[in-house]
Amino acid sequence: MKRLFRFSMVFTLLLVLVMAVMGPVGPMVERAEAATTNFSPSSPGVYVVPFLISGQRTATATTVIAFDLPFPSTLVSVQATARVSGGTSPTLTVDVLEDGTSVLSSAISVTAGTVSFGTVSDAAIADEATVTIDLAIGGSSPTWDDISVVLILLRK
Repeated sequence: MKRLFRFSMVFTLLLVLVMAVMGPVGPMVERAEAATTNFSPSSPGVYVVPFLISGQRTATATTVIAFDLPFPSTLVSVQATARVSGGTSPTLTVDVLEDGTSVLSSAISVTAGTVSFGTVSDAAIADEATVTIDLAIGGSSPTWDDISVVLILLRK
């Protein structure tokens, strides 16, 4: 009984030491700065607007998404991803436009399976502005499946 008690104490002490060094879920890791602004949870008017363009796309499409924004806002971030691509050297760029003019410095080049961020050049979106999303697809027999575009807006 004493032997089991001693083993239990040594095991517990070892576990406590490991937890102190590694942390409860793994090695200590420094937190990286976020790619987008982190607003306080109590900040009013932060909207995450996701769009899923489901199915397979094989050709360039203008105005694949179109909507009128019902309030003036600031475009904080744009991100895009696609689940999978196929064909020979497939390329995909995503552009976001306000009333026909791009709000990005350049269209977002997407790599399948990763999230790509755009650089916003015109953050002010006017009240009742028509926002559209265009896709430019290139390559030899390209296919892109399940494209997602996410807009993060801050209501003015």
